[in-house]
Amino acid sequence: MLAVLPKIKLGRASKTAKAGIKSVEKQNRDITMLAPVWRFASAPFRLIPWYIWLALVAIAAWFGRNILLIIATIIAFHPIPVPPLFQGEPETLAEAQLQDLQHFRHVRRNERSLDAESRADFEAAIVALEARAGSLNAAEFQLELARLQARIDNGHSNASAARMVEPFDRVPFRTSWMVDELRVLRVQPGYEAWLGARLTHIGGVAVDDVLADFRDAFGGIDPFYFTFAPLLLEAPDYLAAIGIADPVYRLELMTGEIVEERIDPIAPIEGAARVFSGDLLMPWVSEGESWIAFEPAGDALLLRNPEHGYWFERLDASTAYIAIRSNFDDESGEALADWVLRARDEIDAMGVETLIVDQRFNSGGDLTRTAPLMRALGDIVGADGEIFMLANGNTFSAGVVNLAMVKEAAPTQTRIVGAPIGDRLQFWAEGWWYSLPNSGFRARYSTGFFDLQNGCEGIFICPWGSLHVFPVIVDDLDVDIPAGLTFEAYAQGRDPALEAIGIE
Repeated sequence: MLAVLPKIKLGRASKTAKAGIKSVEKQNRDITMLAPVWRFASAPFRLIPWYIWLALVAIAAWFGRNILLIIATIIAFHPIPVPPLFQGEPETLAEAQLQDLQHFRHVRRNERSLDAESRADFEAAIVALEARAGSLNAAEFQLELARLQARIDNGHSNASAARMVEPFDRVPFRTSWMVDELRVLRVQPGYEAWLGARLTHIGGVAVDDVLADFRDAFGGIDPFYFTFAPLLLEAPDYLAAIGIADPVYRLELMTGEIVEERIDPIAPIEGAARVFSGDLLMPWVSEGESWIAFEPAGDALLLRNPEHGYWFERLDASTAYIAIRSNFDDESGEALADWVLRARDEIDAMGVETLIVDQRFNSGGDLTRTAPLMRALGDIVGADGEIFMLANGNTFSAGVVNLAMVKEAAPTQTRIVGAPIGDRLQFWAEGWWYSLPNSGFRARYSTGFFDLQNGCEGIFICPWGSLHVFPVIVDDLDVDIPAGLTFEAYAQGRDPALEAIGIE
């Protein structure tokens, strides 16, 4: 006889265990479904050896460091000046000038070329100028501000001469410094006979001495100073500020006639920026339709292709000419960086043995854009080839670095032709432009150091380009073949620099 077992009821714990078993079974099914996905995703880790992964991590860390470094240095080397807060509308000239000087103090804080002693001297000079606030007219005040800025003695940290003269009346002609003389290269209608004239005296003072009287208002070296200083001679208000109250202009016309005339100035044209004096040699560069330019004879290479900031052409079977007027993109539609790569490849394919690189209008820009071409020129011409770098006082900033890159990469093939360059081989750049709120005085401070003779050290002293990407070291950038562009040669369409290296 079989025993009848009692019916067992499942308790709460047993039910929970049963539910847990079902949950585990579901998870196992899910894992089984995801297994192919996991096998696919983990394949690189199973197939690629660990040491390869270690190398990839190291490379990623290196690139990540440099990306962060670039971002940090962009922020560090381009601080934007913040004007003093809560300055109201000035009611007097003295109050307006004091407000400008208060804002001007940010130069002392942001200009990194200053040491502690020079910062203290800079502040003392500001305090001294504050004591004169209200006693200076507009031109005198701007000139004193420029003299303060010039204490930095750095070509990049100067007042803008073009902006200094912009709000003032001016004479109806423009001049440019051409190998120790001032020549008239732009005139207003009615003064066409003065085109090409030599300006010799203002108010009975030789123009060399007038230029010398403004020299303490700008830092840097003379070759660059002479590319913009003539602007101040064209503004009677600034002449009065240095003691020439009756500016009678004495000129020697191209006909030989001597003209001495007291000229009625013309009012500034609103919105018309003054052209850099050194750029007046390019006839197509204009401040407005009313200005008439001096047109030289002939077809000098220096002045060809006005619509391009950079171009090249083959001169003969063994020689090519390269013009770089700026290290910024021009308006041709081809970016400078793209043109550099195209020029490098096409010139290399020419098989030339002599290269002429003309930078006599290159006052700077982005040095990284031209580096691939500059560093390839030595390989293009070969060990027995020649590279002639044409330069003068207009050659500045990135234009100077271009010269250094070529000379460093091809020291035995490279010679510099023309006139001394516009800056020292140790200079401060980067930084930012600023304008004062009342006077409109405009200048810039510099934050990044370049040393083209010894190299640069210091992560927040040297811009990432000079320290990490494009370090350049040369002994000097002295002129090997002196051949400045005289007015006589310019007017005839000749080029002494090309003639000096045997190019007619």
